[in-house]
Amino acid sequence: MDNYLSYRWPSGSDGCPGDLPMPPRRRKRDSGREDGLRLWQWFLIGLCVVLGIGVIASASFLIIAITAARMDPSAVRPSADPRPAYTEQPFENWSPEDLPWTSPAPGVSLALAQGEGETLSSAQIYDKALPSVVCVTAYLKSGRGYKTGTGFIVESSGYILTNFHIIDECSALEIMLLSDNSVYEARVVGYDEEFDLAVLKIDGQDLPAADLGDSDGLAVGDPVYAIGNPMGYLYGSMTNGIVSALGRDNTDANGLALIQTSAPLNSGNSGGPLLDASGRVVGITSAKITGVEDDTVIEGLGLAIPTTDLLPFVNRILATGASWRPSIGISCVVASVDGRTGIEVREVTANTAYEAGLRPGDLIVAANGRETPTLAALRRILYTTGVEGTVTCTVLRNGEELEFTFALIDTLGQTEP
Repeated sequence: MDNYLSYRWPSGSDGCPGDLPMPPRRRKRDSGREDGLRLWQWFLIGLCVVLGIGVIASASFLIIAITAARMDPSAVRPSADPRPAYTEQPFENWSPEDLPWTSPAPGVSLALAQGEGETLSSAQIYDKALPSVVCVTAYLKSGRGYKTGTGFIVESSGYILTNFHIIDECSALEIMLLSDNSVYEARVVGYDEEFDLAVLKIDGQDLPAADLGDSDGLAVGDPVYAIGNPMGYLYGSMTNGIVSALGRDNTDANGLALIQTSAPLNSGNSGGPLLDASGRVVGITSAKITGVEDDTVIEGLGLAIPTTDLLPFVNRILATGASWRPSIGISCVVASVDGRTGIEVREVTANTAYEAGLRPGDLIVAANGRETPTLAALRRILYTTGVEGTVTCTVLRNGEELEFTFALIDTLGQTEP
């Protein structure tokens, strides 16, 4: 029987719409014949239901198979790519000498952009930053595969910043510019394994360099954007989020405090730029916290090295080909005395600090005029000052405030601040 209730009746109508025909009258049929017809109708209905279920099941299986194939990176990677996939293997015979090297560049020094940048839209930020972003392909010495990551041009003659873990255990490097897909051989100027930084060089001129922003100007809640090559082949992908936290200590005694961001980061984003609302690089994406811990799913925890903090190390690598660790030359802990928190000196190991008057038991409450309530705060001051510089420590000793000025030393590889 036709179901006229499937039609929407006009508002206020108290009967069938005038443009719809009334149901036709049924002619009286022989009851036996009618029962037979009904049996056939039920049989046909049942057959249709069975066939329908089969069709739905087949379609569901096909959809699941296609979805799984799309989620498999090997199914999406172009079949013409001759490079074997990367598999993590320990290579005991690898050493940094296996990397392709080039000479340092003492005449090249990077600086942060001055003044407040203009706030841009997401599309404008992408257009501004993309020409400086590159894809880094690092071929394993073993010949068993390669690793891919991201980097960005920091100087127009071809100097590129990326993460060290991308080039670790490799012996050949390639850079592809995302702006025109041109490919260059790359060489290593220097690296800092602990801070996961590497400076590379390609032969180029008038290349578009990224603007470096002051990461100290960031605040929790500020929008940030990441551009990189997730999965190693989704070139030039941009994600956005906010600054979730600042000053995340990576627990190492010499470690840099990190920017925590909610911007999605994936394998292949390593070494890429973290951008502020002006399209300036305020960090280099380096890690994310993933997985499940204590039955809690971990999401949205990306980490980036602040530009302001990493700049002294990058400039040191450019100038000398090696990194450094500017240090006072002490062993110490965080402590509080008379309501003031600072760094308590446990032992003085450097002659320069001892000869200047620093002694065990002193509480360093400031350095070069800036308070030092944490080890991270003290490290930032020392790293910015550099080995060639001097530091003036303000200390509390027996209730008296004193100042001592002395030169810093280089303790690369040690655990002193």
